[in-house]
Amino acid sequence: MKVRLSVSENRYYEIKNELCDHGIDIDDDADLELIERFGQAEFLNVKNDVGDRMRIPVNDIVFIESFGRNMDVHTEQEVFRASERMYVLEQELAGRDFIRVSNSCIISKKKIKRIKPSLSMKYVLEMTDKSLVDVTRSYYHAFREQMRI
Repeated sequence: MKVRLSVSENRYYEIKNELCDHGIDIDDDADLELIERFGQAEFLNVKNDVGDRMRIPVNDIVFIESFGRNMDVHTEQEVFRASERMYVLEQELAGRDFIRVSNSCIISKKKIKRIKPSLSMKYVLEMTDKSLVDVTRSYYHAFREQMRI
């Protein structure tokens, strides 16, 4: 049996060793995933467009943007190309300080530098990496509620 681990870094090796002692292989491509219930995993595990697995620190993510079948995970230093679906990444980031602001974008609430109102029930967000992200009308009310504005 193979299992993918999505646990905090300080518990990763403890859990990995315990599972390996019981004959369970740890593999980032496994269909089964063990997720830490209390406390969140510190990394987002994504597969890039050539099939390699990457671990991106969640605290470094500014926003995630979709372009067709590909996702661009933006950090302040670089952009990573991922092949997961938007809803999968949204589920992995659930319960953290991330919010979906359009059909094609999830942002980190901690990485918003400025919120600018726009016409027709929209906002333009300036992120810490100087990117501009639109909050679309469909997500306007949910965004206001999440941000308490």
